[in-house]
Amino acid sequence: MGKRVLICLALLLGMMGLVGCEFGSVEEMYALPKSSEAYVNLQAKINQEKGNAEYIAPLSGENRQTIQLVDVDGDGAQEAVAFFRDITAEAPLKIVIFKQDDRGEYQAYTRIEGVGSEIESIDYLDLGGAGGVDILVGWQVSTAVHSLVGYTITDGEPVEIMRSGYSRYLTADLDSDGQEEVILSQAGSSNSPTPRIEYYDNREGMMELMSTAPLSDGATDISSWQAGLLEGDVPALFVTSFFGKDVLITDVFCLKQSNELKNISCNSSLRHSESLFHYYTGVQPEDINEDGLMDVPVAKAVASYGDSSVDGFWWLSWVNYRADGTKTVVMTTYHSGDGWYLEIPDSWTGDFSMNQQESSTIGVRTVTFARGLETDQESTVTPFLEISCLTGSDRTRQARESGQIILYSDTAAIYTAQLLPGDWDCGLDEKSLVDSFHASASGWDTVG
Repeated sequence: MGKRVLICLALLLGMMGLVGCEFGSVEEMYALPKSSEAYVNLQAKINQEKGNAEYIAPLSGENRQTIQLVDVDGDGAQEAVAFFRDITAEAPLKIVIFKQDDRGEYQAYTRIEGVGSEIESIDYLDLGGAGGVDILVGWQVSTAVHSLVGYTITDGEPVEIMRSGYSRYLTADLDSDGQEEVILSQAGSSNSPTPRIEYYDNREGMMELMSTAPLSDGATDISSWQAGLLEGDVPALFVTSFFGKDVLITDVFCLKQSNELKNISCNSSLRHSESLFHYYTGVQPEDINEDGLMDVPVAKAVASYGDSSVDGFWWLSWVNYRADGTKTVVMTTYHSGDGWYLEIPDSWTGDFSMNQQESSTIGVRTVTFARGLETDQESTVTPFLEISCLTGSDRTRQARESGQIILYSDTAAIYTAQLLPGDWDCGLDEKSLVDSFHASASGWDTVG
């Protein structure tokens, strides 16, 4: 036995010696790679351009690197884009694009200057300008003032193709012409308190304001917005805003004839969308049933019963919109603050109530579904389903208790369920319950 150990040790030492010969010393293995000549040249040009300025980077968006490589002029080769701020200059902010010459050396190709304190964002896209790609820059003039400017590079010079103040912006191809359009949100004012959406499209090389449309009356700050598809694969914009206390509202916009932007979700008599849902559900519009179309949540209140740790619950009806504003419910769900949701079967009609019990000491939170309601006079509540999130150190043993169905588990939590005995058949068995359960564990949050 001892001889075999010595032989193994000798082999191990021999292998270590071979590795050392092949790859060199530890210092060599951890040394930084030598820079290419092109990189050294680029650094020199950037430092030369920098002067007394400081390096900065865009604050938000997908492009936040201090040096970005992008094919600006459409010749198939990437240019280098660098960002500077010189507070002593009349135009403190500067974007410099460096292009390689015939010898492979970088030279300053063009410069874009702006007034403000920060470069909020930069996007490279096809807006239909005359150059290779168009450049959309958000200049932060002050904390409250932002200016969005679009440029196209023509003959090595930036040509301005749009300029507007904005609260938020995004780009999307709403008219399906293969080019991006610019959509801005503008905050309400004392004269017009309702925020509005502005739609810009390319006309003869310039981005022009084509149409505006208001958000729902009562909508305030935008929580999120995104482009998606309506039924019939019609492009649309889904804008979710804060609306009153603890409520979110989603407005849906699409283009009508002559590029007119319309809020197709707005109820003309109410003057706001009926797509309301509770803030604490933690959801936004999404393709909930994965059919390629965007679905919008609409909340329905479900009462609590017994000694519940929360006073009320919310089920969500997910709806598809059509371009004419009509809509169809595609699914109903209950979303928990524990990172899971349950598809509610279509057969669950009538009155329902729910209960939540939790213990942070043992790491268990249980949500119970019940048929019937509880009032001051009587209770017709009949519990039929429990779903638990187990996060404690003893969760594996807890999950193995008799009658528990394992729905999902990961390194942070185990989700279990139990179908309770009773007179009402909820239509779920172990397989359909597992199929109806969806988890993306997000922690131990508070719901309400």
